[in-house]
Amino acid sequence: MLLVEDDDFVRSALTRALNRTGVFTVAPAEHGARALEIFEQRPVDAILTDLQMPVMDGLTFLGHLIERGTRIPIAVMTGQHITPELAARLHGYGIAATFTKPVDISALADELQRSMTPGTVGRIAGITLFGFLQLLEVERKTGLVVVQASGEEGRLYFDGGQLIHGETRRRRGLAAVYEIVSWPDPKLELFYKRAAREHTIAEPLQHVLMEAARLEDERGAGTAVESATSEPSAEPEPEPKTRADVQAVLEEAMQIAGALAVALVDGASGMTLGTAGGGERLNVALAGAGAADFLHAKRRVIDALGLQDTIEDVMVTLGTQYHLSLPRPRSGGGEPGDGAAHPGRAGTPHHTVGSLLGPLASRASCQEVVKRRFDAQRRTHRPRAAGSRTSGPS
Repeated sequence: MLLVEDDDFVRSALTRALNRTGVFTVAPAEHGARALEIFEQRPVDAILTDLQMPVMDGLTFLGHLIERGTRIPIAVMTGQHITPELAARLHGYGIAATFTKPVDISALADELQRSMTPGTVGRIAGITLFGFLQLLEVERKTGLVVVQASGEEGRLYFDGGQLIHGETRRRRGLAAVYEIVSWPDPKLELFYKRAAREHTIAEPLQHVLMEAARLEDERGAGTAVESATSEPSAEPEPEPKTRADVQAVLEEAMQIAGALAVALVDGASGMTLGTAGGGERLNVALAGAGAADFLHAKRRVIDALGLQDTIEDVMVTLGTQYHLSLPRPRSGGGEPGDGAAHPGRAGTPHHTVGSLLGPLASRASCQEVVKRRFDAQRRTHRPRAAGSRTSGPS
């Protein structure tokens, strides 16, 4: 990128900052005439130029580029007021973006990457934040995830699949990560190749996400205690399961003949709460996050169709495996499928857990498990009329 700026301090600061992003390699020039010399000497794939400069100003410089038939992304930054006449002139030059001084370095780098290298930027939809972060780890990606929710913005940096830094307006490091992953309904944007200026996180991603889920549970428990104090419950709350209890249940599920792996997944976030089985060639956490995303999508379809019903189970048939998902609510709330596939719905706490029982099993054994399940359903449920509802099999 060719950076044209007459102020020595600003030029030096912007050069260092943009070089540190890992996306741009900056060649600085102090005015338009020097920029034209550099343009003749080396390949230039993008230009960021000031307008008011000695020797040759920005508009004259842009005019020379137009005369040469230059077709590369050009952005302008200026401290002067942009009048309608100036805006029309810049539009005629095909300017990709315009920035007003003083510029915010992070916002400048984001917008430059969007406008000048759009192939390295993407908006992410249809996947939870937890699931997407786990995917970046599996794919060993390097880049920046910008998370926006409820007027807040957070930034998560990855290097080779490792989470290395997080920041919000108030926090940095792990504290920022815990804040970001607690935001409801986040919007995600990925900037590939972006490098962090700081390295504040050494813990493995799975450890960080597990701790984030624990903190979220504690916040939810605190809210529940306040509610119970103001409005006594008719029935005592069941004692929560410990991590050892959960792991024992998962290990028991692995006794199903042919089972390859099983996972318990938070349906609202896609966070894996526990696993058994799997291995290097089978990432159980990623499979669980993907199943949670699938249930989210199916829940949206059910709602769009106006079907007042719940998801009992989902089976995906592969060439050599069956993937079986059984959404379940936490104790004391919702119906089967609510927590796993429809977080945030009225009456369903955002942190409701859906247990994903996913024996990624051989065909024969999984067919037998499902056959027993459906046989039990036929024995315990009377035939129902079209459109009527029934509770899920146990």
